[in-house]
Amino acid sequence: MTVSIARLAILLSLLVAGFGANAEATAAEKVEATDNAAVCNIQRDAKACRHEAIRLYEGKEVAQDYAAARRYAAKACAADDAMGCNFLGALLQDGVGGPPDLAAAAHHFRQSCDGGYAGGCYNLGQMRYSKSGAMAALADARALFTKACDGKLAGGCNNAAAMMKFGEGGPRDLPGARRMFEAACEARSAEGCANFGFMLMVGEAGPADITRAAGLLDRACADGSMRACDNMGVIWMNGMTGTTDHRRAEALLQRACKAGEPNGCFNLGSLLRDGPANIRNPGGAKTAFARACSLGHDQSCRSTNGASATQETRATGANRE
Repeated sequence: MTVSIARLAILLSLLVAGFGANAEATAAEKVEATDNAAVCNIQRDAKACRHEAIRLYEGKEVAQDYAAARRYAAKACAADDAMGCNFLGALLQDGVGGPPDLAAAAHHFRQSCDGGYAGGCYNLGQMRYSKSGAMAALADARALFTKACDGKLAGGCNNAAAMMKFGEGGPRDLPGARRMFEAACEARSAEGCANFGFMLMVGEAGPADITRAAGLLDRACADGSMRACDNMGVIWMNGMTGTTDHRRAEALLQRACKAGEPNGCFNLGSLLRDGPANIRNPGGAKTAFARACSLGHDQSCRSTNGASATQETRATGANRE
C-alpha cells in the first residue's frame, strides 16, 4: 500500500494538537508554570500534570527530563485527562523517557480516544492499520479513523476515506470516500485535497470538475503533497483546463520526482520523451524512467510506452497527531 506522508519522528505535532480552542481554562492552567508540579502532586489536577509533562519534555524554563515527562504524563492519564493519555501513549510508542512499550501505548491511545480526544483515535488507528493487515485490525483502524474524523481531525478523514475507497476494513464506498476526502480538504489536509482533487479530476464517484480540481491540486502541491504536484503537472502537460504549459508541467514533475514520487518520475519521463521539441530530452527521460523504476513503478521498469498516468493516493498510515 502506498503511504502518502511519513510518520513524524518527533512529538511536537501531537503536543500542539492538544492546546487549541478545545482546551478548557482552569485555575491550574492560570498558575505560574513553576507551580504545575505542586498543583499536580498536591491537588491531583490532571491538566497541571499534563502541562508539567510537556514542560519537562520541551525543556521550557526547566532542565529537559524525558523520564520525568513520562511520569507526569502517566499522572495526567491516571486522572482521566484524554490528552495526557495520548501524550503518554506517544512517549511509550517512541521509547522516550523509558523503554518502548507498544501494548501500553495502544492501551493509552484507546483511553484517550474513549475520553473524546480525536488524536488518540487517530494514533491508535495508525497502530492498528500498520499491524498484520488482518481484517479485524483493519476494521478497527477504519472505525478509529472515522471517529477521529468525527472529532474534526483532518488526517482521520483522509485515512478513513482512503480505506473506504479501497475497501479496506469494510465495504468499498466510493461516494462516501469522495465526501470524506472533501471534508479532509476543507479542514486543510494537503493529502485530503490531493485525493479529492484527483477524484474531481477524473470524475470518480461523481461529476468531473477540472477547474475546481486544478485549484485544489495547486494548493495541495504548495502545501507539500507531491502527488498533487504530479497531477497538477499532468493537467498543465495535457492542457486539461484549456491552457497547455509544458515548462510549468516539467517544473512540477521535476519537483515530485525529486521528492521520490514514482508516478511523478514516470510522467516526467513521458514528457521529456514525447513532449514538444523544445522540451524533449532523451537522456533526461531515461534518467526519470530509471528513477521511477527504482521507486517501484512497474510500468517504468517495463516498456514505457503509453500516456502519462494520473496518481491516486492511498493515504492511510499518515503522520501521528
